[in-house]
Amino acid sequence: MTHFRMTSALAIGLALGVATPALAQSEPLQIIAPGEVPLPTGGSKALNAALADAEQAALINAWIVVKRHPDVALKVRNLSVEQNNALAQGLKPRCQSTMLNYEVDKKLKRLNARYRFDCNLLDVEMDIDRLVRSAPPSENAPSRPRLATFFIVKEVASQTVHDADIDRYARSTSRTGTTQRDTSTTTYNADMRARLTAREGYGEDSGAVSDSMTTRNQNKGRVKLDSTTGSDVSSVNEASLRSNGRTITRAADQAYRPASPEQLNANLTDVFKNARTRINHYADIYGQCPGPNPDSVTAEFGRKSEDLTTPVRTGIQQALRKCGFRYMLLGDALVDTTQADATTGSPRVSVVLTAKIWDIGDTFPEVVATVQKTASASNSNVNLAKNEAMFQASQRVGEEVLSRMSAEGVR
Repeated sequence: MTHFRMTSALAIGLALGVATPALAQSEPLQIIAPGEVPLPTGGSKALNAALADAEQAALINAWIVVKRHPDVALKVRNLSVEQNNALAQGLKPRCQSTMLNYEVDKKLKRLNARYRFDCNLLDVEMDIDRLVRSAPPSENAPSRPRLATFFIVKEVASQTVHDADIDRYARSTSRTGTTQRDTSTTTYNADMRARLTAREGYGEDSGAVSDSMTTRNQNKGRVKLDSTTGSDVSSVNEASLRSNGRTITRAADQAYRPASPEQLNANLTDVFKNARTRINHYADIYGQCPGPNPDSVTAEFGRKSEDLTTPVRTGIQQALRKCGFRYMLLGDALVDTTQADATTGSPRVSVVLTAKIWDIGDTFPEVVATVQKTASASNSNVNLAKNEAMFQASQRVGEEVLSRMSAEGVR
């Protein structure tokens, strides 16, 4: 086997780096895919042509990777082979391709090349949405019906962040010790000496008598006494305390207040109207389709974190079914205005918009798809920031709902 440039194992890799700039217009998508073609015969011109064919084969493999993305998979599952090939070839103008390496297997007469494709996922999704919506409906697909919607908008009234679960532990060590040592040394020396000398004399001379006696008693002695006493006391008292802790989770207690869904409904209407889809809001048709009062439902559940209860949701579905609706868009928007921009300090508003597409035409309602999109905006005027964030979130949810319904064959 002859190697050119660097050699590495051929594999399909996907590296996603999601960036969130203002307006979220960029979502980098990097794909590494191989392309394999027959080994050409000829000079450098034939080799270049073979590398071009390998790039086309790598595009097909790259499209297989894109199809696995969760934002894409449900949209393209019903596409034909021709539509899949068209989208694969559409990656070339949308993505920047770079050949990483290639190798030639002379034994098998094959040329393998690896390419890296740097794309913007949002641009790729736009092409997918355009193709899905423009594709002709299947023979048994129903015509696009009217779509009823009901959204509850909740605003975060207050938020308290606390440590929900804290693991604390402490360790204490104490040691006390006393050491005493007494030393006593005594030395006694005595040297006593006694000396007694007696001399006695007697004599007569010329009629004279002499008598003498001398006595000498001498005592000599020496006494030495040495005494040494020592006492050594040592006391040690040592104590150490170690305390450690870690926060496992942080939780936030949020209080909500209901807000008007009019802006959300208006934004969704614009999206569906541009796609030539009829849409009706439950609050607008409540008089003709009696069911749970939308104002009462909003006032009650706009202050709760829970979803609608089963009786309320079922009541709305039955009321819409009696009015001839087959599909219903039910969801909620969570608006947080308690945050501040880390850079400017201006109010920062985030919106989490969740919607479920229900098929209520049959006796037993069915969830066709669930869509959730987020958006955020910062402005010195909190109302302008709220409007911008709500507009972005509703646009994204509306576009996604249209694509998901088209993917399900609803035209």
